Amino acid sequence: MNNFSDIGVGRKVIFGLLATVLFFCLVEVGFRVVVSLTSDRLTSMIGQYRTQFYSHINQELAYRPHPYFGYVRRDKGDNDAINRLGFWGSEWAVDKPVDTIRVVALGGSTTAGPLAWPYQLEVELNGRLVDKKVQVHNLGMGGWTSAEAVAAFSTVGLSLDPDMVVVHCVNNDMEPMRAIAPEVDYSHYRRAMDVVQTDAGAATYKQDFGDVVDAVAAQWSNLYVYAKLFDSGAVPTRASLHGLTTWATDTTAEPSAEGIAIFERNLRSVAALAEANGATMVLTTMPALAVARPGIPTVPDGHLKSLASQNERLRQLAAREGWLLVDLAKLSDELTTTFEDAIHVDIRGEQIKARAIADALVQAGIGSQPVNTEITPSK
Repeated sequence: MNNFSDIGVGRKVIFGLLATVLFFCLVEVGFRVVVSLTSDRLTSMIGQYRTQFYSHINQELAYRPHPYFGYVRRDKGDNDAINRLGFWGSEWAVDKPVDTIRVVALGGSTTAGPLAWPYQLEVELNGRLVDKKVQVHNLGMGGWTSAEAVAAFSTVGLSLDPDMVVVHCVNNDMEPMRAIAPEVDYSHYRRAMDVVQTDAGAATYKQDFGDVVDAVAAQWSNLYVYAKLFDSGAVPTRASLHGLTTWATDTTAEPSAEGIAIFERNLRSVAALAEANGATMVLTTMPALAVARPGIPTVPDGHLKSLASQNERLRQLAAREGWLLVDLAKLSDELTTTFEDAIHVDIRGEQIKARAIADALVQAGIGSQPVNTEITPSK
């Protein structure tokens, strides 16, 4: 009797599994039919999402881990606008040409990019100065805080023998600064990039069991992709740079005194390194979209107030330390039509920001003083 009973249970399990699979197949077919008849846009979004993030399980990312400052962009070849160090721009020569002024730009995503304000600043300054050539090296990286800026400037920036360093670290530091129990090195916030690194130095998505199941489901099911779009937005968790490089931490509404002290210490460290090597420290504030615009998500009032406090913090710090300040936050109204989201601007906005920085640098005497020739880096 037990054998017959066991067979009956086994058949029930198999029948249940088949019924479940059939149910999900019918739901999937129904979903595809409804979407195909009602929304070409959603069909396109699902296809683009699958192609971009799930074309194959070991897909390479646009970023790669870095041993000293978390991550940089991946150099894909001669035509990708990324140099071998992982920053935007052509390959950088260490030796500085005669009569050349070098500026290093530090910051996050509002600094990164091939046409961002560092590029526009180089164009602007070269159009104004006659006897000197200006090179602006962009060490901006999406998601970076002042902690990564210190490390990148100490290893890469100083090797370029800069005359000035322009620091645009504002928004990204606010999250680690708000942690209930911040660590002095931001390790409560930043973690090693959660990816698989290949022998060639590239990074691919992790391939544990959960990732494989996720990828197979995303490749097979439109409904599953739609659910992921609804849950995590246009970028899945496995591909989110923020998710791959940060810890989830408990935070407060505003930065703690300890968080503020760590942030300001990071900026003073950049300044100390710069000044010890003959370069001038330049600090900037950050503009933000303060009014509603069609098609752009409204910035929460709480974030605007926090950003305003952060900008005021930077003004006071620059005044105390005697650094040159470029108050880009005062351009917020002028930049209103150029914002693409809360803090990022289009190319017109980048040009406006660059002109404001150029005005300040020229007023401070850039081009009228001898260039920094103290450092002769070894090859």
